[in-house]
Amino acid sequence: MNETFDILVIGGGINGAGIVRDASGRNLKVCLVEKNTVGSATSSWSTKLIHGGLRYLENYEFRLVRESLKEREVIKKIASNITTPIPFIIPYQKSLRPKWLIKLGLFLYDNIGGKMTIPKSSTINIKKEMPNILKDQFKIGFQYYDLQVDDKKLVQLNVEDAKKKGATIIQNRKVIDAKRNENIWDITLDDNTILKSKILINAAGPWINEVLSNVIKLNSNKSIRLVKGSHIITKSLYSQKKAFTLQNEDNRIIFVIPYKDEYSLIGTTETEVFSPENPKIDESEIDYLLNSVNKYFIKQISSDDVVSSYSGIRPLIEDFKEASKITRDYIFDLNEDGSKAPLLNIYGGKLTTYRKLAENVLLTLNKHIPINKKNSWTAKQKL
Repeated sequence: MNETFDILVIGGGINGAGIVRDASGRNLKVCLVEKNTVGSATSSWSTKLIHGGLRYLENYEFRLVRESLKEREVIKKIASNITTPIPFIIPYQKSLRPKWLIKLGLFLYDNIGGKMTIPKSSTINIKKEMPNILKDQFKIGFQYYDLQVDDKKLVQLNVEDAKKKGATIIQNRKVIDAKRNENIWDITLDDNTILKSKILINAAGPWINEVLSNVIKLNSNKSIRLVKGSHIITKSLYSQKKAFTLQNEDNRIIFVIPYKDEYSLIGTTETEVFSPENPKIDESEIDYLLNSVNKYFIKQISSDDVVSSYSGIRPLIEDFKEASKITRDYIFDLNEDGSKAPLLNIYGGKLTTYRKLAENVLLTLNKHIPINKKNSWTAKQKL
């Protein structure tokens, strides 16, 4: 390939896919390189939700919740074929969070994101609305809505769209070297192909600092914490198309979500790990999820009921808090070294905010490739 790209992105997860879609739609020459297939790691190991992050309100992350709720509305519109609004019920448990706190949280959740087409929250009678599912002590529930999504498909649709708009997508190829020159990067792949790009974006997710130190050969000034989120899948625990948000004694929450018509998806855990490679659920995580469900449900389940499981690694920005309290927000680390070609490292982020993240990436790079803010287009055009 003799052409010079405006932008080359390392990493074909949801962030990389969103960036190449947005950039190619602005007539930029864009290339994405993914060492496996697009959407094959963290972006397909999620809880399959586009959500505002109700529990982030407890950590006072109002900006993130607001952006997430606005994006939930956008994604519902542009990806209506792979998203479904689904009601979530929080069974009220006096000893964990007071009624007023839950109601306040839901009031903010209903209103902080502006005008919504998704139904607002309500208080429900669990015994009446969903009889014979939860134990007797759970009589009152608080219902709110979020979106269920096919996460891997979301990545693929963004990549397909980018391709149609002229982006070059290279899969099953690893970047092994990145040489920084004046105004240009020379990027070597593991088949010895050399690509040239004016800007390099490191969107390698859990592998971000590995790529930075081993491939780009720069030191990172940002630390990440690798947190494993595991899920189990069982045969459907009930027939209604409603999900449960279960509170735990450790202040964490677990979702039980109808999945693929005949299953229940239960997750997620938050366990710190030290490598992003081949994450797998362990026994203690299975026990944690089973115990959480068994505290609430009449029907008791054991490890024999688990038909499948999966685990994903989330690269969270290190802020020295316990795993469940670390922000799910994103940070850009723009490395500009005089006249040398710029590098942008993307830390953190979540499925819900990928489109906005991509838009903000291009605005951040504005002085290197002139981008008209008014040309933002991805919120309007269907995937």
